[in-house]
Amino acid sequence: MTVFRQDDSDAQISTVLLRGGTKNGLDDLQRSIENSVNCVKMFLGDGRLCGGGGATEIELARQLYSIGESCPGMEQYAMKKFAESLEVVPRTLAENSGQLATEAISALYAAHQAGNTEHGVDIEDGTAKDMHAAGVLDVLATKRSAVKLAADAAITVLRVDTIIMAKQAGGPKA
Repeated sequence: MTVFRQDDSDAQISTVLLRGGTKNGLDDLQRSIENSVNCVKMFLGDGRLCGGGGATEIELARQLYSIGESCPGMEQYAMKKFAESLEVVPRTLAENSGQLATEAISALYAAHQAGNTEHGVDIEDGTAKDMHAAGVLDVLATKRSAVKLAADAAITVLRVDTIIMAKQAGGPKA
């Protein structure tokens, strides 16, 4: 049971009482509430929205992939792989809604290539649909933060990998 209570309409504080059968369930509820509050804070700070349903991720992946095509060497490989990693959001939405993920991703790329950059995964009928028209929107600041954190994590892993590769194997000296 989740109870939202605010006695005074001018109050700045609300009380949220969470009850559940297990500690894990309560932890999930608490995390959901905290995430929702943080999302509202970010929206109130910026106020901009973008297409949900993986529309933003597919458009970012499409543009990054095309930029990667013009880069030489290892930079091209890294850009294309990062673009591919952005497909995880619409792929997961498609899989969780019982769709064939590869077909959903292909349909999204086709729609975006045709200029429909707001098309995302429609979990109800399995088609690529305009997310703005459907009212499926994400907070831009949240999206930006997620992509930045993902890029930072990838860069950190690459730096560690470079350090390990550059260091010679240890062992006793002869």
